Amino acid sequence: MTKTCSHAQQSPLAVDRPAEGSERQLIDDLIQSMDHPSAVIAEIAVGSHFLGIRADDNGKVLAGLSSTLGAVPTGEERQMVDAMVGKTLGEAADLLKSSRGFSISLGVAALNTSIAAPQHQPDFEASKIMAEKGKDGETVLVGDFPFTDRLRQQVGTLHLFELQRVAGRTPPDQWDDILGRCSVLGLTGTTLLTRAMATYLEKAPQAYTVIIGPTTPLSPVLFSHGADVLAGSQVVSPEPVFDGIRQGMSFREFKKLGIQFVAWSKDTI
Repeated sequence: MTKTCSHAQQSPLAVDRPAEGSERQLIDDLIQSMDHPSAVIAEIAVGSHFLGIRADDNGKVLAGLSSTLGAVPTGEERQMVDAMVGKTLGEAADLLKSSRGFSISLGVAALNTSIAAPQHQPDFEASKIMAEKGKDGETVLVGDFPFTDRLRQQVGTLHLFELQRVAGRTPPDQWDDILGRCSVLGLTGTTLLTRAMATYLEKAPQAYTVIIGPTTPLSPVLFSHGADVLAGSQVVSPEPVFDGIRQGMSFREFKKLGIQFVAWSKDTI
């Protein structure tokens, strides 16, 4: 369905401030929604592109992941990874409030590990529902996904929000105006890492919003903040997936090793 997109941020991920305002409220709400905050971390897989966490909750094996957007751990953060084994997912998820990119990614991985994916959801692709909803209007896509070119041919107008100088991107000075009038918003889940998710959701309240990618938390909290569809993934075979993460594989490479896609619509609640 998706791969990790580059999103409109510089890489590697650099965050130099703690979460504040609406972004802090979103993070607090997501942490409160965790299904297994007391599960104990048994393993943390660190790679150049992704982080994975495996935890145990009274014999139930849990696993989740997050993109790092290229964030490189400091020496202190490397020690922290070792120290986190044996701690709870709730403790690790508090790192979402950190001001450092790698720590934030670790917090998101813990959050995603603790959230139980919805069961028996309809099988549909994020790009298809965006094409249907946006066929006559303006669609914003935050992040350059594999389906970008195809979607451009299927919707009325496609605006690609991307700071990296990729073909067809929309100039950043136009973004706010477009967000205020677009009918569809496709938002990469990595905006949670970059402190931008709440801002995008607030600036396009009228849009049908789909949050996309393996970093997307499958939490109903995001519906109350403006999302209509959560198109994420769950780890069903931790060992081979985590081996792939450690080898520095891209999501496109290791998704075949034990990833299941999940698309959850607000309409099914």
